[in-house]
Amino acid sequence: MSDSLGFTVLAFTSLLAIVNPLGAVPIYVAMTLTYDKRHRSVTLRRAIATGFVVLVAFALFGPFILRFFGITTQAFQIAGGIIFFGVGWDMLNARRTRVKTTQEEETESAAKQDVGIIPLGLPTLVGPGAITTVIALNGQATNAFQVAGIYLSIIVVLLISWALLAAAPAVTRRIGQTGVNVMTRLMGLLVMVVGAQFVINGVSVVALDILARGRGAS
Repeated sequence: MSDSLGFTVLAFTSLLAIVNPLGAVPIYVAMTLTYDKRHRSVTLRRAIATGFVVLVAFALFGPFILRFFGITTQAFQIAGGIIFFGVGWDMLNARRTRVKTTQEEETESAAKQDVGIIPLGLPTLVGPGAITTVIALNGQATNAFQVAGIYLSIIVVLLISWALLAAAPAVTRRIGQTGVNVMTRLMGLLVMVVGAQFVINGVSVVALDILARGRGAS
């Protein structure tokens, strides 16, 4: 049970760091600036629902995708760790990571009637990093409690995102851009640490497998 609890904590912190709802606050505020309260609320619900469907779908079908393409979990962990380093580095420099949305995508989406699904839900909240995280975590889960921990983490992280973005105008006024940047840098450090752990886990398994094969051949 303690292993399952520790795994759930890892899943929650990893997802919270990579989703980084605080980093989505300026984009959400800018894109819904002209919306009335009801329109903003509907847009936010669509963004959260989109993120939930995408993450649950990849948590469910991630293992099948890996098997279909002949990709090992360790390869996905190493690749995910590298992505995390890139995302974390951008966050440490208080830059909006290009792994999520580009400036061109944000500008184009600002002119759309509904931005809840794209780009707020996907990929502002749930981008390649979050998708990689749930697939890699699913590959590491060893029992039903750990798998349940992944889905629980998805729900809790998206509820936190919902609450934070719902209060986005007030948050922006209170902490300002400097406060957002400070929090983003802290989350960036956590993202890089999680990425390092993913790489260590993946490389360790591969190294042990190579050593075992070498001993078997001799």
